[in-house]
Amino acid sequence: MSASAEGGLRLGSEIQSLAAAGRVNMAELVRPALQELARQTKETVDLAVFRDDHMVFVDQVIGTHRLRTVSAVGEVFPMTDTANGKAALSLMEDDKVVAIAAQELKSDGEIRRPLSDFLKEIEDVRASGIAWDLSEHTEGISAAGFAFQDTVGLIYAISVPVPSHRFEGLKGALAEKLLDVRGEVLKLV
Repeated sequence: MSASAEGGLRLGSEIQSLAAAGRVNMAELVRPALQELARQTKETVDLAVFRDDHMVFVDQVIGTHRLRTVSAVGEVFPMTDTANGKAALSLMEDDKVVAIAAQELKSDGEIRRPLSDFLKEIEDVRASGIAWDLSEHTEGISAAGFAFQDTVGLIYAISVPVPSHRFEGLKGALAEKLLDVRGEVLKLV
C-alpha cells in the first residue's frame, strides 16, 4: 500500500494481483460442460461474456461435424441478433435492455426491427431460458443459447451455433440439452 495524492491509501500491485487471482476463471470452470455439450451434439459450443454493449467470445469447443461454425476467441458480437446477446439481455433490467437494443436496432438511421417486437422476444427468453438466432446474425447460421451470472454479477452466455440446414432438426433436442447444461452451470457459479 502507498499514500495517494488525494491523501488516502492506494492498493499496491501485489494486493491487486491477489484480488485478480481470487476471481474465478469462468472459462476454466465451465469448460467441462462446454466439452460435454459439444460431444453430445457434435456442434461447436461457445462461451461469451457481456462487455459494455456487446458480447465477447472467451472460449470455444469446436464441433466434430465436417461443416461447422467457428468464431475466434476475442471476437465481438452484437446483442440483438445473436443467441448469446439475447440471452444476456434477458438477465438485465428492462431500462438497460431498451438502451442497448434501441441503439443497436437502428442501423444506418433505419429501424431494422420494432423495439416492441424485440422486447417481446426478450420476455419469451426470460420465460423459456433459451434464446434463438434463426439466421439473423449470419445468413446460414442459427444458434441457441442461455445466459447466467457469476457471483460478482458478470453475465456470460453459452451458445451453440449450427449451420441452418441442420438446425431445424436439432432445435428441440438442443434446447433440452442447453437447459440441462444450464442447470449444471448454475450449480458451479
